[in-house]
Amino acid sequence: METNGRTDGNAVIRESGPDLIRSMACFFVVGAHFYLNTGYYDELMAGWKMFVMTAFRWLFVTAVPLFFMLTGYFKKNKKMDRSHYMSLIPLAVSYVVISVAKMILYNRLYGKIYGIKEMFVNLGNYQIAWYMGLYLCVFLLIPFLNKGWYALDKKEQNALIATLIFLCALYPVWNYIAPSYFVGTYPVVFYFLGIAVRDRRWKVNKLILCAVLILTVLCEATISMLFTSVGVFDWSLISTPDGTYGTAFITICTVCVFLLFYDTDIRSKIIRRILSLISKVSFEIYLFAGAYDALIYGCLKRYVTGPVQSFWWFFVTVPLSFICALVSSLIFRFMVDKILLVFNTSLHRG
Repeated sequence: METNGRTDGNAVIRESGPDLIRSMACFFVVGAHFYLNTGYYDELMAGWKMFVMTAFRWLFVTAVPLFFMLTGYFKKNKKMDRSHYMSLIPLAVSYVVISVAKMILYNRLYGKIYGIKEMFVNLGNYQIAWYMGLYLCVFLLIPFLNKGWYALDKKEQNALIATLIFLCALYPVWNYIAPSYFVGTYPVVFYFLGIAVRDRRWKVNKLILCAVLILTVLCEATISMLFTSVGVFDWSLISTPDGTYGTAFITICTVCVFLLFYDTDIRSKIIRRILSLISKVSFEIYLFAGAYDALIYGCLKRYVTGPVQSFWWFFVTVPLSFICALVSSLIFRFMVDKILLVFNTSLHRG
C-alpha cells in the first residue's frame, strides 16, 4: 500500500527487504485463513499437530502489525496534502469492486446472503474486509501522527513508544497492572515503531532475533495448549477476546520479524521482481484470498474434516490460495491502472 523506495542521490532505489516483509505478511494472512476454514478454533488443544499449528498460528497473526510497521516505515514524511489523500483512491476502488465480486460469489456458494441493501451495508461497515476500515482510520491520522512524532526529541519518542506499549500490549498478559482502555490503538504503536526503524536503522544480531522469535512462538503455543480453560483455543488467555494484535507476545514477534528482514539485500533480479509484484498488490491479495478460500476449503471439506485431519493439506491449500489470489490481483491491478490512466488523461485534456 505504500511506495517502496529510498533515495540515493538523485535515484530512487527499491528496497528488497520491505518487499520481502510485505510478501511474508501476505502469505501469513492466507496462512491464518487456514485456521478459520478448517475448524481449528473448535478443536481440543491436544497433540503435537495442534501444538505445531498453534505455534504457526501465533506467527501468522503478526501479519497485520507488520503491515502497520511498513506503513510507518514508508509514510513517515507524508503531510496533509492532495497527494496523500489521492493515494487512497486505488485502494478504495479495489475494496469496492473486489468486495462486491466476493459477495456475489458467496451468494452463489451459500445461497442468497447479500441483497443490494446488504451489499451497501457490508461495504459501509467493512464486514466483508475489516482491515480496510482499520487502515482507513490510520491513513487519515498519518499526517498528524507524523507531525506529532517529529515534534518530539529522541528521548521523548522512546518514552512515547514505551507508554503506548504499556497501554496496548501488557493488559492481556498482566491484566492486573495495565489498563485495557487503549488496547485497540495498537496500529499507532506499530506505525511509530516503523518510523523509528526507518530513522534509526536498528541493527540487532540476527541469531539473537531468531532465538527470541522462536522462543516466543513456542511460549505462546505452550501457554495456549496447557492453560486453556475452555479446552479449545482460549482467545482471552494471552490475547483479548476480539483477537487484538497488539499484545506483548505478538509485539515481540512482529519486531523480531521486521528487524530480521527489513535490511535484507536480495541480489537476484528475478526474486526482487517477484517480491516487488507481490508487494504492489498486497491489499488485493488480501481481498481475493477470501474468495479463493471459500472455493478451495469448500472442496476440501468434502473429503477432510477438522484441523488435525487437514494438517498436511496446509502445504496445498495455502500456497494454492496465495498463488490464485496473486495472479488475480496482478490482472486486476493492471486493468485498474489502465482505466485510471485513461481517466486522468481525459481530465487533463478537458
